[in-house]
Amino acid sequence: MASKNDPKSLEAEMNALRCAFINNNSLEKICEELISEMFYSEANAKIFSVIKELHTKSVPVDSTTVINELEKRKELNAIGGVEYITEIIDNAGSIYHLNEYIKIIFEKYILRNLISKSSEIIQEAYDEKEPVEDIVENAERSILSVHNDKLGKEIKNLQDILPEVQAQIEELAKNKTGIIGVPTGFHDLDKKTRGFSKNQVIIIAGRPGAGKSTFALNVGLNAAILAKKTVAFFSLEMGAEEIVKKMYSSVGRIDGNTIATGKLNNTDWKKFNEAQSELADTKFFIDDTSGITVSEIKRKCRRLKTSDAGLDLIIIDYLQLISSTAKYAGNRVAEVSEISRDLKKLAMELEVPVIALAQLSRGTEQRKGDDRKPRLSDLRESGSIEQDADIVAALHAPDVETPIDDNLPVPIQLIILKHRNGPIATIDMLFKKKTSTFLSIKKEGNNNAK
Repeated sequence: MASKNDPKSLEAEMNALRCAFINNNSLEKICEELISEMFYSEANAKIFSVIKELHTKSVPVDSTTVINELEKRKELNAIGGVEYITEIIDNAGSIYHLNEYIKIIFEKYILRNLISKSSEIIQEAYDEKEPVEDIVENAERSILSVHNDKLGKEIKNLQDILPEVQAQIEELAKNKTGIIGVPTGFHDLDKKTRGFSKNQVIIIAGRPGAGKSTFALNVGLNAAILAKKTVAFFSLEMGAEEIVKKMYSSVGRIDGNTIATGKLNNTDWKKFNEAQSELADTKFFIDDTSGITVSEIKRKCRRLKTSDAGLDLIIIDYLQLISSTAKYAGNRVAEVSEISRDLKKLAMELEVPVIALAQLSRGTEQRKGDDRKPRLSDLRESGSIEQDADIVAALHAPDVETPIDDNLPVPIQLIILKHRNGPIATIDMLFKKKTSTFLSIKKEGNNNAK
């Protein structure tokens, strides 16, 4: 409910509207940066709505056309008649101060929204109808949404989307890489996926010991170091210090046992310092909260998204260890299904790809030959995981007789089982467990292994 004490600047509103009448460039800017809801005065909001509609229809905006349209809508008297239009046009506002008028209107709008959202949060807290965690999550999302997207998520006209897609296609044609999302650093995988795109959920599955945590860490490091992306890594299994040790091992190509014991020789120290230099400038964030919920992940990622660092990629290790706030009376499939859907909502809300690791069932180990290859149905407690995910891939050691050796690189296949916008495929790789490193076989063969 509006109050006379609400933050507002009627003068800034009138000055901005005046600029729309006297200058086409100002008219264009106002129509692009303001919406009717930002005006405190109902009269000013109605006038702006008419101005924007006339501009959209390529009808000249002046006192005559605006008054005529207001009369058609039977709103002329409601806004104060011809006299109020004349008052706006005769106001002292200058087109040279338009940016300041827009800034003032927007800031007052934000403050009014904050007051409104805060009132809703206070009422929800008093009601105590929801779990505390949900109330906190709703409050944070509500407050952040006030400033993050001043125009909101409105339905889009096709004509508004066409230029965006054209710009993407032109950029692809220019850079020749074919990558439109966050690159993984693995040539064959990037070729199939064109990088991991915003809004996507990517599931990387495997049996315990298959190297899925290491693979995900490699992807995150490649994105952070090579592509200068901001990565958030949520580990529900390993502590932050252990993860950083694996990072040193992977980037420096140092034996993980050597780092664990601290027995580095001169060559190792040189590699360590080089790795330190590479890692020092990365925007890589680690959270090792055990039993974290999707709500907590959302809160932390929203903060990161709005920080100076931004956010380009989220990695979660792993899905089945995430806790749910809801009670499912032992129905773990339903619980995991809810978590899966929440991860998709997270990817859509923050417009970043989300990589979630997942366990495969023991069924793969009980099959023989080629039947050992993972299937979508092998996802443990799968529920709707495969439905919500845009990409599902599984790590698979093709040679069952050759277990993963710490000292030797072993063949590993990354099998894309589902790809919503592309082909399924099998990508051959090498896994060097000793240095926590995955390699593209093609690059290794050309002596260009990363």
